[in-house]
Amino acid sequence: MQTKRAQLETTAMRNSIVCSCLQITERQLLTTLAAHNIRTLRELRRVIGAGDGCTACHHVLKRFLDIQARNNV
Repeated sequence: MQTKRAQLETTAMRNSIVCSCLQITERQLLTTLAAHNIRTLRELRRVIGAGDGCTACHHVLKRFLDIQARNNV
């Protein structure tokens, strides 16, 4: 069981912004990845828009895509 502090930290992480241009949160990103069979940054940009602005978040988004790909094997 998680401590109250750990729960708050997890919640704060889920609400953190992963794409500043489009204000996409980690929670929105994870929900989108769970609901769609997204494998590439291009697909992610098409579905949710994350990464479609300045591209500074691409390295973070690619990390999430890599984790998603490993979990789907």
